[in-house]
Amino acid sequence: MKLPLVRPAQLLRDGLVTQLRSAATRPDVDLAAAGWLDQTGRFVKEAGYLFGSDVGGTKVQSLLTDLNGDVLAERRSETPAGGGNAVLDLVGLHLAQMTTGTTGVVRAAGFGLPGAVHPVTGLLERAPNLSGFAGQDMRAVLSDRLNIPVAVENDVNLAALGETWLGHGATAGVLTGGLAFVALGTGIGMGLAWGDRILRGVQGAAGEIAALPIGADPSDHKTHACGALESVVSGVALVADYRASGGRQTAQTLRQISKGARNDPALDIVMEKLAQRTAHAVLAIDAIVNPAMFVFGGGIGSQPMLLAQIVAQLKRIMPDGMPVPDCRVSHLGNRAGVIGAIRAARLAYADALTDL
Repeated sequence: MKLPLVRPAQLLRDGLVTQLRSAATRPDVDLAAAGWLDQTGRFVKEAGYLFGSDVGGTKVQSLLTDLNGDVLAERRSETPAGGGNAVLDLVGLHLAQMTTGTTGVVRAAGFGLPGAVHPVTGLLERAPNLSGFAGQDMRAVLSDRLNIPVAVENDVNLAALGETWLGHGATAGVLTGGLAFVALGTGIGMGLAWGDRILRGVQGAAGEIAALPIGADPSDHKTHACGALESVVSGVALVADYRASGGRQTAQTLRQISKGARNDPALDIVMEKLAQRTAHAVLAIDAIVNPAMFVFGGGIGSQPMLLAQIVAQLKRIMPDGMPVPDCRVSHLGNRAGVIGAIRAARLAYADALTDL
């Protein structure tokens, strides 16, 4: 019996381009008739564009892609200090700049924000590094601005989604066992993804590992704004620790300090403590969630030297019978979050087509 025509919404939900290619060769599924795919099984450019933006505490990174996720244009700017409408204006400017001279239609947009996005109400909470949005329904705010389907998620959740889609997710076992993305930079956060499924929690706070009681006293009110763990591993805290350890480099971030390091004992002390605290966090996560892979990203977390130290610490602390987790540096690098935003946009567009 001939199978029914595969609709665009179904195509948009397919996880990988290779799956589309294999489906396109099946004689019993008329994909070409939908007008969405070329002869190789890839989306044609006329099918439209996707917009994604990763809004962080220090930078806003935006991409314009086709429906395959292939990058057509990119913009990166410093996050406006005022937050709020200034951020919205910047995102709108990125979109306008990247679509100038194009003829295709932007079908949907995805946004990553540094806080907990409530999965039902869309309200943004726990966003100490981004002002002006707390308590607002960010889906409504952004969809009203752009007038297209919009997906809004925690930024590290989207990094996990992006890495699962076009990064380390192709590794055997990740789609069924899950992937944990740990971001270390301005702060610390984690996203958990099983294929296109993100573990959000009832209030969108799953993965808020900044609050883990590691490295500082969680009963100390000084840690309540950002969390006990983040209070000792944030970018600002690490630089302060470096200075207190006798560090003499004048660079303003640990990443810059690491680049200029040559036999720097103070940096060694800071990195060892950071690796130890991060390894303790990984052990706690692994004991509860046990994902197939931990992927590290962010300005600090993406450093191979730090990953090696984290793995060394894990070998020392893993209980008998618990193997050292598979830990890797992000394959997508600083694009992990914004690629995840593109994937979320594509899924949002599929949902919009299903609702028609």
